Amino acid sequence: MARIAALEKVASNCNGGCESSLPHGNLPWVGCSFSAGDDALGPFSTTCRDNLTYKSYVDCVETKVFLGEYQNKARWTCSSLQASGKYQQVAERAKHPH
Repeated sequence: MARIAALEKVASNCNGGCESSLPHGNLPWVGCSFSAGDDALGPFSTTCRDNLTYKSYVDCVETKVFLGEYQNKARWTCSSLQASGKYQQVAERAKHPH
């Protein structure tokens, strides 16, 4: 219960941009796209966003599985976040806090 409470405190509905079904103005479409495959086959979606921020791929997969996500879907989503450089951005923010 403590781990879930801690995750709830850091969750954000629009982490990295709110999901949208279409581009808005000059902003691109945001969300995970399965258009060229699925969570077992890929390819990865660099438009993926998540309501949690992860330190690493391992942190992402472990958290997603802990929260009840299927392993294949967790790995695909976390790989997509990695492909879009989300973990590097978290590392940079940790080095240079505001």
